[in-house]
Amino acid sequence: MSVYVQPYTIPNVTIKREEEQLFISMDNAKENTYQLFSGNRPHLEAINKKIGESKNSMFRVTLPVDEGPYYFVIKGEDFETNIFSERVIQLKQAINFRDLGGYQTTDGRVTRWGLLFRGDQLSKLDETDRRLLEKMNLKTIVDYRSEHERTVNPNKQIATVIQTVHCDPQSSFSEAAANAVDLNEENVKLVRQLEEGKIESKYINGKGENVIEDYQFLITSEPAKEAYKKFLQTCADVANAPLVHHCRGGKDRTGLGSMFLLLLLGVKEEEIVNDYILTGIIRKDRNQLKYELYQELTKNEDYLAYLMAMIETREEFIRASIERIKELYPTTTDYFIQHFGLTQEQIDTMREFYLEEGMNK
Repeated sequence: MSVYVQPYTIPNVTIKREEEQLFISMDNAKENTYQLFSGNRPHLEAINKKIGESKNSMFRVTLPVDEGPYYFVIKGEDFETNIFSERVIQLKQAINFRDLGGYQTTDGRVTRWGLLFRGDQLSKLDETDRRLLEKMNLKTIVDYRSEHERTVNPNKQIATVIQTVHCDPQSSFSEAAANAVDLNEENVKLVRQLEEGKIESKYINGKGENVIEDYQFLITSEPAKEAYKKFLQTCADVANAPLVHHCRGGKDRTGLGSMFLLLLLGVKEEEIVNDYILTGIIRKDRNQLKYELYQELTKNEDYLAYLMAMIETREEFIRASIERIKELYPTTTDYFIQHFGLTQEQIDTMREFYLEEGMNK
């Protein structure tokens, strides 16, 4: 039986799935009677079905993935959690599709569940996956991939999707992936670049300096400005939600897009960093596989260290991007207004729509 432990939901709540069984627990709970409520829409009035009661805040319930999505609230005496759900959507043919709900902001609010998603490419979705996304009423797809990537691996059609917005930030970091036909060709190209001296020697180690430089370059580059402006403007029209933005693996281009969006909404920096790091946790097995494939192509330890740094999601990578914005602008809000051309009214509207008051009490 496959077991999936959600890497993060909301503070103090843990979710583990074993096929159709969900195990939900609340950390550091006092001895009390707790009730678990569920619903298929991320609104308190819809989360009204009591599905469990416990004196130790531990629940086991049967909830098949394909009958979801599920949203939950735990209630106790004079206590109620925020809404929460399974952060990583349990799709069969995409491993990094996840909800951006439940993140805390600096003013005490949280991002709403079921409206904003990030993911990897949607080219292999099966019918069960597509039905689940349709039940989530997914309306808009923002695709950061290049035209070549989209041609080689076109996304599957999802009946509820009204529009797909293409916006390629032209990240040099993603160039090998963008021009490859499959994973093997991508790996061969990466190793060949190293062997042919196309990568500066100062980068050929495990420090990841090239990742930091590329991320920081995207903070100001014109193609990235136009791409992420289109993404943020799409989010600013709240009628486009529920919305997912994605690239190939959901790591770099999508990681920066998520950083921009969460920063704009006023999410705490620690939460933004944690969201970025989640990709590495989710892709741990895949990264190990890639390492083994790299080993088949080269035995050079410096090459291997360089290649692994490129696929990892280290805290310093995303923090360097945030620090770059702070260096250039008095406030992050100034960055979104002056660099991307958003208005204060748009930002206020987004915060009003995508955030809700914290419910823990």
